[in-house]
Amino acid sequence: MNSTDTTFNPMTMPLDHGQLIEASAGTGKTYTITNLCLRLLLGRNSPWQRPLAINETLILTFTIAATNELKHRIAKRIEEARRVFRTGDDNDDDFLRHLLETSSDSSTDLKLLTAASQLIDEASIFTIHGFCARVLGEQTFESGTLFDQEQNAERDHVLKLAVEDCYRTLIMPLQGDIRQLALTLWPNPAMLARKLSRFLFRGELQIFPAQTAEDANELVLKAREAKTLWTDGELGQSLLKSDLKKSSKQYKRLEQMTEFCTSPGIELDNELWEIYSAESLAGAVKKGGDLPIHPALELITEVRTGIKTATTNLWHQVYASVSSLMQQHKETWNKMTVDDLLTSLAAAVNRPGSSLPDSMANRWPIAMIDEFQDTDNIQNSIFSRVYQDGNNGHSLLTIGDPKQAIYSFRGADVYTYINTRRQSSRLHNLDVNWRSSPALIEATNILFQKGNVFGNDADMPFVPVKPAPIHTEMKMLVAGVECPPYQLFVIEDPDRFASVTELTERAMNYAAEQTVSLINADSQASLDGKSVSAGQIAFLVRRRADAVAAQRALTSRGVQSVYLTLESVFLQDTAADLKLILEAILEPANDQAIKAALATRLMQTTAADIDRLNHDIQAQQAVLAEFRSYREMWLEQNVAPMLNTLMERRQLAQRWLKLPNGERQITNLRHLIEILQKQSGSIKGMYQLIKWFSHEQGDAAAVSAEDRQLRLESDENLVKIVTMHAAKGLEYDIVMIPMPVFSKGNKNSADPALFHIEQEGRYIAGVELGDNSHHRSLSAREEQEEDMRLLYVAMTRAKYRCYLGLPKLNSFAGSAIRQLLDIETLKKDESLLPRVHGVFPQKLFEIIETDNIANTIFTASASPGPLTVPPAKPTVNDYWRVHSYTGVAARLTVHEPVMVTGYADDDRNEESTNIQNLLSRHSFPRGARVGVILHSLMEDLDFQTDDCSSLCDRTLRRLGLEDEWLPVLEQWVQDILKAPLGQFSLKDIGLTDRLDEMEFHFPLATSTNLVQFLAEKEYLEGASNKALLLQGQMTGLIDLLFRRDGKYYIADYKSNFLGNSLTDYNDESIAHAMQSHQYHLQYLIYTVAVHRMLKQKLPGYRYETHMGGAYYLFLRGMNQQDSRGIFFTKPDLDTVARLDELLGGING
Repeated sequence: MNSTDTTFNPMTMPLDHGQLIEASAGTGKTYTITNLCLRLLLGRNSPWQRPLAINETLILTFTIAATNELKHRIAKRIEEARRVFRTGDDNDDDFLRHLLETSSDSSTDLKLLTAASQLIDEASIFTIHGFCARVLGEQTFESGTLFDQEQNAERDHVLKLAVEDCYRTLIMPLQGDIRQLALTLWPNPAMLARKLSRFLFRGELQIFPAQTAEDANELVLKAREAKTLWTDGELGQSLLKSDLKKSSKQYKRLEQMTEFCTSPGIELDNELWEIYSAESLAGAVKKGGDLPIHPALELITEVRTGIKTATTNLWHQVYASVSSLMQQHKETWNKMTVDDLLTSLAAAVNRPGSSLPDSMANRWPIAMIDEFQDTDNIQNSIFSRVYQDGNNGHSLLTIGDPKQAIYSFRGADVYTYINTRRQSSRLHNLDVNWRSSPALIEATNILFQKGNVFGNDADMPFVPVKPAPIHTEMKMLVAGVECPPYQLFVIEDPDRFASVTELTERAMNYAAEQTVSLINADSQASLDGKSVSAGQIAFLVRRRADAVAAQRALTSRGVQSVYLTLESVFLQDTAADLKLILEAILEPANDQAIKAALATRLMQTTAADIDRLNHDIQAQQAVLAEFRSYREMWLEQNVAPMLNTLMERRQLAQRWLKLPNGERQITNLRHLIEILQKQSGSIKGMYQLIKWFSHEQGDAAAVSAEDRQLRLESDENLVKIVTMHAAKGLEYDIVMIPMPVFSKGNKNSADPALFHIEQEGRYIAGVELGDNSHHRSLSAREEQEEDMRLLYVAMTRAKYRCYLGLPKLNSFAGSAIRQLLDIETLKKDESLLPRVHGVFPQKLFEIIETDNIANTIFTASASPGPLTVPPAKPTVNDYWRVHSYTGVAARLTVHEPVMVTGYADDDRNEESTNIQNLLSRHSFPRGARVGVILHSLMEDLDFQTDDCSSLCDRTLRRLGLEDEWLPVLEQWVQDILKAPLGQFSLKDIGLTDRLDEMEFHFPLATSTNLVQFLAEKEYLEGASNKALLLQGQMTGLIDLLFRRDGKYYIADYKSNFLGNSLTDYNDESIAHAMQSHQYHLQYLIYTVAVHRMLKQKLPGYRYETHMGGAYYLFLRGMNQQDSRGIFFTKPDLDTVARLDELLGGING
C-alpha cells in the first residue's frame, strides 16, 4: 500500500482539494456518499465553514437507474438523521451518533436536515451526460453552443448514415483490386460501422501506424510482376524440392499458389501473399535448411508489405471520412449526440480565458463522481479543469473500484482512473465488506491477494477486505454442517469429443441440479437458519446463449427463472412477432398478413383456428373486422391504446402467464408498446413508425441504451439469470457461475486493436491498425485483464456461497479462472481434477467432479388452455372513418373478401413452391413478410448504383437466408432496375426525382354513385355493396412517386408469385392479377391523391401534361429484355376528374 493510502473515515476525511476513495466489492460506496452528504449538509469539518445546501453538492454517476438510486438513498439517509436528531435514538448507528454528539446546536442541525429533506428534488444528482446537457443548455454563451441545438440525436443512427455515405462516396468509387481489398475488410456498411465504433468515439487517441504515401497502381503492378515471375521461373517446382517442411501449409499449398499465379486476377485480399512472404517461408523451413533465392519471393514480400500499408491507409481514410460526415450530418440537423455533450463541454471549460470553470465551481463547490473507474479522458478533463488543485477552495471527490472496470466496450477507460490515481496524494480505502459472510470474504481474499492478479499491483492492487462485525454469524448450512463458501465443480471431457455447447449444457445442468437440491421441499440447506428459496439464487452468465442454456436446464427441472441483461428488447422474439402484428394492422384486408400475425407465438393462436379462416367465411370476416378496428383505433387514439386493446381482447396476458417464460413475453410486449408510444410523438404515420421499428431491430445491440434494455419480468421468488455485466452493483445470497471461461484475445485479429502505452508517467490510449506485434500483445493483455475484473465482479456478488464451474475447454488455458486458480497448462489427455484437488483449504473450498448428472424435478409446469378466435364485433353503422384502398376494396366485395395488398404474394400455385430447387427469383421465398422486406429493399435502394451488394446482404439477413442467395438477389435487383419502362428504366431515376412511400390523406364524402360510376367504367367486377357510402378521410401509401421528363409517375411494387418462369408473367396473367386484386381501384385512388397534390403544389399544373401514369411492377417477372411483369396505364382526365368529384361528395 502506498504511504499516502489511508483507511477511509467518513468523519475525518478532508473534503478539500482532490480526494480519491478506492472501494472494493461490497464495501458500501453508496453508503459512503450518503454519509459525506450529511457532513456537507451540516457543515462538519468543512473547508467552506458553512453548511452546503442540498443543491450545492454535485453528485454524478453513469446511469439513470444509478442516479435514481442515489437520490433515494440520500433522501432515506437524511430521514434517518432527522429521526436521530429529533429523538436522540441513534439505533446503534455509529456515524449518526457521532454527528449528534458533536453537534453544537442540534436544533439548527435538525432544521438544516429538514430543509434538505423538503428540497430533495432539487438535489444536484445527475448522470454525467445529463449534467453536461444541463450546463450547455443553461450557459449557452459561456459554452459557445448554438441556440435551440437539439441534444437527442442517437449516435448509432448518425454513424449509420455517415458510414453509408462513406461507402457510397469513398469505398465504392475505388478502383479494381483496392476496392476489392476494402470490400474484404468491410463487406457492407454495417460491418464497417461495427468495427469503427470500437474506437471512433474514444476522444484522444493515437493511431498507429501513421498514414503513409502508397501508390496503389504500383502495388498492383508489383503483384502482377510477382505472379509472372513465379510461373515463368517455375518457382513452385523449386520450392517443392526445397527444404520446406512437408507438414507446413507453405508446402501443401504450392499447387494452389501456382494456379493463383496463372490466373488473371490480382486478389490483394488473398492470404497466399502472406503465406509466401519471406517471413512466413522462413518459419516453414527445416532446421538448417535453405530456400531458393528468387526475385519472385522478394516481390511477394514487397507486395505483402504494400497490402498492409494499403489496408492501414484505407482505415485512415474511412476514419477521417466517417468522422467528417458525422459532423456534417449533425451540423445540418443542428443536433448533438451524447458524445458531443461531453466534447462540447470539455472544449468550453478548457478554452483559454473561459469563465465557465469558475461559474461551475462557484455553483457546485464540491463534486463527487461515483463509479469513477468507468470514466474516460474527456469526462475527466472537464472536472479536473473545473476543480483543479482545489481551485478557490473547491473540491473534487472521486469514488470507484478499478477492479470492477468492465465496461470498456462502452468507452469506459480504466487507465484514466489509473492516471488520476498515480497523481493523487490523497487516497482513501474502503476495507470493510458489508455484503458477504466472513468465510466467503476469507476465501475470496485467498484467491485474489496473489500478486498482480489485476495487472500491475502498483496501479491496481488487491487490498484484502475485512468482514463487517455484524456479519460474524452469517452461515450456510446443509444438514446442520457449515458449507465451504466456494464449490469448484469440474466438467471433464475424457474423450475430448465434447463441443463447447455440450460442455456448457453439462455445466448448466449440474448447477440447475444443485439449485433443486437447495430449494426442494426435502432440502436441508439453510441460510442463517432459514430455508433457501429460489429467489435467493442467481446464475451469472457471460453470453445470451449461456443464459438460454441455464434457463433450459432449470425449466427441465420445473424451476422458474427470470432473466436480467443489458441487451436490447428489440433483439427478442417478441419484437419480431410484434412487427408482424403491426404490419397486419396496417393492411387489415390482407388475409395473408393477418394469418402471419396470428401464427406468431405472441398471439398464441392454434393452427386449427388459423386453418378455419381458410374455409369459414364468418370467422374470416370476424378477424378482418377485428384488425380493421385496430387500425382505426391506431389512427384515432394512437398505438399504445390500440395494442392494449388487442392484448385485452385476445387475453394475451392471461394466456401467457400460464406458460413457462410467459412473464418474460408480456414484460417485453409492454416495454415495446411503451417505446412505440413514446416514439409516435416524433414520427408521423403508421408506416413510418413500423419502418422505424424495423430499423431499431436491425440496429439492436447486445448491450443497448438504458431505455432499451430488457426489464426484469418479475419480482417473484424466482431464480435470477443475469449477465455478468448487468449483475454489477447487485448481490445474491447464492451465486452460480457455471461457465467462467470466456477469454477471447485479439492477438491474431486483423481488426483495429485498442491498447495503452506509457508516456511520461501517464497512460495514453492508442489504436493499432497494422500488425505491430507489441501493440497487439498489449491489447490482448488488456482484454485478459478485463476478463479477470469481470470474473471478480461475478464472484463478489455472492453473500454466502459461490459455485464455480471448471470446464476443460481449449480456451481454459488462456482464461482468467485458470490464472486465478494458478493452474498450470494442461496436456490434452490430462485430467483437470487433480490440479485443483487438495490445493485449497477444504474448509473454504469444496471440489466436486461432475458425473452422471441427475434430472430431479422440482415442480410441474402448467399447460395453456385451448385458444380460439374471438367472435366478430357487432356491426356499427359508423360511415365516418379513416379509409384506405384496402378497406374500400374489402367493403365493396363483402361476399368474398380478397387479398388486396402489394405486400402479399399470391398463393396461387402455392404447392409448386419447391418445384425449382435451383436458386432463382422464382424459388425465392414468398409470403407477407418477404413482400414487406422486398418493398423495404426497393425503398432503400439507390436506383443509379452499380453495387447493391450491401443492401442485398442486409435483406437476406433480415429474411434469415444464406449467402448463396446473394448473387441471385443482386442480379434480380439489376433486372428490376434495367427493365424497360417505355423509353426509360428505374435506373434512370435519381434520388432527387423520387419520393418513396408517399403517405397521403385527403377528406372525402361520397354519394352512392361511386360504385355505379366505377362499374360503368369497367373498373370493378363482382362489387356487391352497391350502397357503399364513404365519409371521413382517405389515407394511403404510394410505394413510389417519380419524375421523368417533367411528368409524374406512380409505381407500385408487387411481389406476387404468378408462376415458375418469366413466361408466366405475361399480359394475360398480369391482367388477371390486376382484376382479381382490384388493383385498378388502387391506382385510381392513388391517381386522385397525386392529382390533388400537384394541383396545390405545381404552378401551371395540367393533368394531360404533367401526369405520366401508373406502373404496377410485378417484381418476379421483370427482366432487361422486355416488358413482362409490367402493367402501365394512365386513366383519362374525365375519369379522374369525375372520381375526384365523387370522392368529394359531388353527385353532379
